[in-house]
Amino acid sequence: MNLSVPSIKGLINIHKSDQPIRPVVNWRNASVYRLPKLFMEKVSHLAPLPNSFNIKNIQDLLKNLEDTPMLPHYNLASLDITNLYSNILVKETKAIFSNILAHNLTL
Repeated sequence: MNLSVPSIKGLINIHKSDQPIRPVVNWRNASVYRLPKLFMEKVSHLAPLPNSFNIKNIQDLLKNLEDTPMLPHYNLASLDITNLYSNILVKETKAIFSNILAHNLTL
């Protein structure tokens, strides 16, 4: 792998009235690109996290929607997340992971 500094470009949200720019960073050639995957490989057997609200891909989403009964009073919503994960409370997150690890290490 040829390591380099990540590149950044901006995509304009033309569908919004104030047309904000969404930064897109290409991390694939950065030295830290593989760290999250390596971390999850090492930690996932110690602290398995429930994936009840996650989807793998669009096919998984479509299958889940097909299996969901749609009643007349149901509404589908799509959320546009701004500044993703900027409000995660580090202290509380550490406590959650510590509890999960402690529980799984005693099993």
